[in-house]
Amino acid sequence: MTAKQCIAILGAGPAGLSAALWLSNLGFEPRVIDTAERAGGLQNLNFLANDWVLGQSGQTGPALAARFVAHAASAGVPVLTNVRPERLKGTSGAFRLRLCDDQAIPCSAVLIATGTRYRAEEVLADVEGAANIAAARIAYGPYAFADLGTQAGKRILIIGGGDNAYENARLLAPVAAQVHLASRSRPRAQQGLAAAVAAEVAAGRCRVLHPAAVKAISESRAGIEVTLAVADRTECIAVDRIHVLAGYEPNTAFLAEILPSELRAALHCDAQGYLVVDAAGRSGAPGIYAAGDVCNPRFPSVVSAIAQGAMAAKTIEMDSRTT
Repeated sequence: MTAKQCIAILGAGPAGLSAALWLSNLGFEPRVIDTAERAGGLQNLNFLANDWVLGQSGQTGPALAARFVAHAASAGVPVLTNVRPERLKGTSGAFRLRLCDDQAIPCSAVLIATGTRYRAEEVLADVEGAANIAAARIAYGPYAFADLGTQAGKRILIIGGGDNAYENARLLAPVAAQVHLASRSRPRAQQGLAAAVAAEVAAGRCRVLHPAAVKAISESRAGIEVTLAVADRTECIAVDRIHVLAGYEPNTAFLAEILPSELRAALHCDAQGYLVVDAAGRSGAPGIYAAGDVCNPRFPSVVSAIAQGAMAAKTIEMDSRTT
């Protein structure tokens, strides 16, 4: 009886778990590895109901993540969490992945599904006084959507100009005392969100400032004093809370540490660090594939990640027939 080929999957979010399920059904032995304490990826931090996933209406991110993890577990897929990959050696069909706990996994192929991370403290790193603001008064990334009900009557500055920033403004403007939305460049939110925020601006509950950059922050009796450079003027505002929703970055930096030089040279990333793969999920290095947000800056989402995970799994199966 021929032993099943092991496929190492880096990342236990929707893309990695989808690929693992498909690989298991296709007769492989997937091994999912994630540095986080629990599987599910960034869906664990999506506190709102996600109504974009067909058949899963009303489910929050954590609820979706739990369903994904449970489905993979029911298929017998092993998921290792709180484990960091340290070194990948070998070639396609005969890789060996060493982990931080000294465990070594022989595998035929590697799928990178490490997703993205939200930009956080680095956004305000060069802003005068930012380090002195109490941590509870600044919310980064998904945490800007946690406990929205407690922000009623507060003055809030949202930093960012994408979908998440505009969604945050749309939800907060009807209940907050005042919402300021500051973006360094031209806002790029989808039309529906832009129109919703425009209605809040017309009602006087929200202001949109761009191009706007935060220059200084300090705490006073009036709240958090923020100095903004807005176009050709300087403006000072007082707020109670700051929400930083300045986008995401791909989790690809670790690849430079774990890959030997020949594999690093064969992999390609775009200017933002996202992995470049073909339509089937193949990277430039034989035996290394990618799926999900780590290689999809144009359409990062749960549904695209699930689909790309399945596609990459099928590609691995097809490629295995020719090796």
